[in-house]
Formats: sequence, structure tokens, C-alpha cells
Amino acid sequence: RNIALTAPYMHDGSLATLEEVVDFYADGGGRAFGNEDVDVFVQGFELSDQERADLVAFLYALTDDSQQPDVPREVPSGLPVIARFENDAWEQVAVHNVGSGETAVSGRDPLIIIVQEGESIQTAVDRAQPGDTIEIPYGIYHERVVIDINGITVRGLPNSDGESPILDGEGKLSEGIIASGNNFTVGNLHVRNYTDNGVLVEGVRNVHFHDIFAENVGTYGIYPVQSTDVLVERVEVTGVDDAGIYAGQCENVIVRDSVAYGNVLGIELENTLGGEVYNNHTYDNTVGIFIVLLPQLTSKISANTKIYDNLVENNNHENFAPQGAIARVAPPGVGVLLLATDSAEVTNNTITGNKTTGVAVFSLTRSGAFDVNEIDVGPLPEGNYVHDNLYENNANDPDEFVKQLGVPAADIMWDASGSNNRFNEDSASYFPPL
Repeated sequence: RNIALTAPYMHDGSLATLEEVVDFYADGGGRAFGNEDVDVFVQGFELSDQERADLVAFLYALTDDSQQPDVPREVPSGLPVIARFENDAWEQVAVHNVGSGETAVSGRDPLIIIVQEGESIQTAVDRAQPGDTIEIPYGIYHERVVIDINGITVRGLPNSDGESPILDGEGKLSEGIIASGNNFTVGNLHVRNYTDNGVLVEGVRNVHFHDIFAENVGTYGIYPVQSTDVLVERVEVTGVDDAGIYAGQCENVIVRDSVAYGNVLGIELENTLGGEVYNNHTYDNTVGIFIVLLPQLTSKISANTKIYDNLVENNNHENFAPQGAIARVAPPGVGVLLLATDSAEVTNNTITGNKTTGVAVFSLTRSGAFDVNEIDVGPLPEGNYVHDNLYENNANDPDEFVKQLGVPAADIMWDASGSNNRFNEDSASYFPPL
């Protein structure tokens, strides 16, 4: 904008300073002023004095006087031209704006901030600046931690028995950790009993999850979404009603050396470009590994995923996803499910004991989960390559979904949709016969 921010503010001119504007929204967008008709999704928030000052400075920084309009010498009406007047708001802008070419920095070297006895993790996070590390001593913490700073590392300090510190939502709190800063690392934690998710990271570049045990945390255990360059390793997740380890609408994702069991979906990559899933163990889920392209999302692609060197066994758990959830359509007993994804490679995996099928390749339209008019992505699986896997004891008690299709179960099931899908498995049974 090329007009200085000047008081009074708001549509009714009721606020005299930008500080008052920030406080207005921090208090819930008017709830503190007696306004009752505030949308439930407009929530208040807490700000430290420094954060409040930084936000006010940011608002002033939106002012840019480099493109001010010229003042004409005359106007068509013939009326006198009003000269540009001096506005003292520019002095305020000059105070708050960072000088041209300068970068705001923390002014100190990165620190290791240790959560003190009796202190919350959030309090330690609120003291942090970009580049800092938050260390959490062993203990049980009943809180939801929010991190919106770049370059933060969060790591637990195990006790003498090797047990990681515990974040316990007690079945009341929504998430264990929510992070939205780039270059974020989190590890050595036990996260349990949250209602929605274990660790959620959104809109981040370069995120690393490691050495996390998540149990009974709602929908997703590990949950990066709309993020780039994601690494998940040495993670264990159980007891969630969607995906234990999930990456949605991401790019460049690695999931390795991890274990997922007792979930609806063990590992899921949804509408994600460029994934590697290797050296993992998925068992006792409804579906072991799920690579999918879903409609009605911002990302319209699921492609270039490589699944290799995994042990995918006995994924026969009853589907306990909530009614209405997409995961609800997953039939029990599937080792690897490729749904409408493109250019996936499934190789060198051990796929055994999955009662419906070892590997399934299906289109969105065949899934029955969507009306054809809802599908705004390419619904067919194309260019997938399944080869050189080991199959044992699959398809011995297929789910009712397969029985209703009227087709025999097999190690590999394909609905014959899409183009350039290839299968090269000497020891496997196929449907349709290939």
C-alpha cells in the first residue's frame, strides 16, 4: 500500500492505535467488548509484549511510500488542487520499518532452552528465537504446544531407562504439537491421548520427525500437510482412526525405518509428489500402505512414489474410521493400495498375510467413495510398476467388498483401469490374469 496507516482504525473509527487493533483481535475479535455475534472460528490468542510490538511493526511495514501518486497541476472540474499535506504517520512508519536492504535478526547466537521444573513446554517455546533448540526433560506434560518460529528444534531428553518425555492430552486436548515454521525438527517424544492429531506441521519447508512414539492421538499420528522436504524416521504409531504416518499435499517426502500398527491406515501419502517409503514395518492395520489421489483438494497430483524394502504383513484390522471419513472406504486386509496415483513403484517388499490382497491398484470411480461429479482430478491410476516383491499367504479370506465385485481375490488385484500399469511378479497370483 502507499498510504500510511493512520488513526482512527476499524470501520467505525473506534480504535486509536494499532496496539489497540492487535489487542482487539487477541481478545477474540470483539468478545471482550461485548460483541456476541462473533464467528466461532474467530478465536483469541496470547501475545507476549515482544510479539505484540513485532506485530505492530509488521503492520507499519506494510506502508510503502515509493509509489505515491503524482499530484496533478489541475483537475477537470476546475476546482483548486489540494496540495500534498504533511502526515506525521510517516514518522511512525520510519521508526517501525526495517531500513532498506536490512534483515531483522534475533541479535544473539542460537540457544538451548531447557524446560525448567514446573514450567510448561509452551513457556519455553515462547522464549525461543529462530535457531534455538528446546530441550524437554523426562516427565509427563499435559499441554498443546504451538510453534510458529522458523529454525526451531524440539527434542526430548530420555530418562536413565531410555524413556522419552510424554505429552499427554488426557483425551481432552486436540493436538500434541502444532508447528508452522520452516526448518523444524522434532524428536525423542512420546505423544498420547490427543483427540485430533499427534504432531501436526503445516505449510513448512524442511521438516524432520524422528524417534517419536504416538498412540491414541485421534486422526493422524504424524501429520505434515502442504509441506516440502519432509523426513519421517524411526517413528512408531498405533491406535489412530485414520493414518498413523500421513503426508498430505506435500512434495519430496521420505518415510523410513518406522512402524505403524493398529491403525486404519498404516502409512499414507495423499496428493503428494515425490515420495519414498522404505524399510518400514506395517502390520495389524486395515491397510498397510496407502498412496492416493483424492478430489476436492488444493493439490491435484499424486505421483512418483517409490515403495521398497518394507515388511507389510497381516493388515487385517477392522476398519474403525468414523462414519463419513474417506478412510472408512478402505477394505480390511490390503497390504498396499494404490488409488488413482500415477508413476508409483512397488518393489522388493515382503507382503504377507493380508487377507484380501497383497497389492491393489484401483481408480477413484471404482472406489465408490465419490460421485463422479465431485471428481476434479484424473481418477485413473497410470504408469505404476509393481515388481520383484515377495508374496505369501495373501487373499485367503477376502473382504465383503471384493466378494460383491464378484471377482476372485489374489496377491495382486487391479481393476484394469488406467494405462501403462505394469506388473512383473513371477510368484504372485493376479486378478485379472496377466
